[in-house]
Amino acid sequence: MILKDQLQRWAIGRFLMEIQDSDEVHIQDRRMADQRLDLLHRLSVFRAGLFGLISGMFVVAIALWFHEWEGSEGWSNYTFFIAVALAGFLSTSLELVFIYGDSLKTAARMAKVLGIPEDELQKFDLEESIPHWLIHAALGAPGFQGAMFGIDPLARIGKLGMLIRKILKKFRIAASATLFKSIVRRMWVQLIGRTALRAFVELVSLPFFVLINAVGMNSMMRDMRSRLVGHELTPSLIEHTFPEGVEHLTPALHSAIYDGIQEQITSARFIHPNQIRILNLIGDPPSHAQPTNSDEQRRASRFLLAMFALSGRLSYRCRRIMRRLESNLGEEEVSLVEAEIEAAIYDLEPFNRPWI
Repeated sequence: MILKDQLQRWAIGRFLMEIQDSDEVHIQDRRMADQRLDLLHRLSVFRAGLFGLISGMFVVAIALWFHEWEGSEGWSNYTFFIAVALAGFLSTSLELVFIYGDSLKTAARMAKVLGIPEDELQKFDLEESIPHWLIHAALGAPGFQGAMFGIDPLARIGKLGMLIRKILKKFRIAASATLFKSIVRRMWVQLIGRTALRAFVELVSLPFFVLINAVGMNSMMRDMRSRLVGHELTPSLIEHTFPEGVEHLTPALHSAIYDGIQEQITSARFIHPNQIRILNLIGDPPSHAQPTNSDEQRRASRFLLAMFALSGRLSYRCRRIMRRLESNLGEEEVSLVEAEIEAAIYDLEPFNRPWI
């Protein structure tokens, strides 16, 4: 087993241990469960901002200490710069470790509140592993970029894009985030000659980095929540959209759904776990299908729009698809469907409005 798989299984094991050790309980009342999830979400955002504040204050303290420390007499500006930069790199690295760990702990508590079955949490296969996809979300990875269900997310990337992706893949997400934050901090500081003024610049920049942490954690927790409810929401969405059952879909409608999801994946260049669940549920499309009629096209467009809302981040490359869906459904219907999916994910509300 390669190191990457070992680390992944270790992280999944830690996630499962967090669920077992958590004092949260399954809340059956949907409104109360939603309130608890919202509170856990807000607390995680607050802690992320607090981590950013502590990390920044640490750098300020180090810079001021160097200013007063007798051993720093005779240091050049470059020596001060390297010393403060190393302190910033260390503090930012520890900050990110705490943030990623806290996000997984929060996701584990949310899973317990939602009452996700034990057998669902124990699945280790890539297609069905909830812990696997939550770990991806904690690291800022939107989805899987390998071929699956006969769909290659990178089919449209081209040779140059593939080359650039291979180069960027050498840098891990955590390290890249650490370097980015450290470099931005040091860019401001490098313009100042004296250490005391450097500390002042660090202090002034604190709100900016606290805000970055809060916004980033909020986005991460929203993505995690969509993945957590996916095991329940994706079959519910199919049942609501196609009450006749997937096995009774016309070949044309079945193919339109599969082709639409494939287009979403190749445009966004990743497969979201909720898309994986849907593809598992609908199965392979028929080999030969007739073109869809107007009713089938509208039903397919409504479902594909819901999949967009259910599948996390909407890439700018998907705007053309969204415009086409809007032309098929109309702006009012688009707003209604998006609001219903939003309410289902973040308010745990059932689908009530008929889609047929």
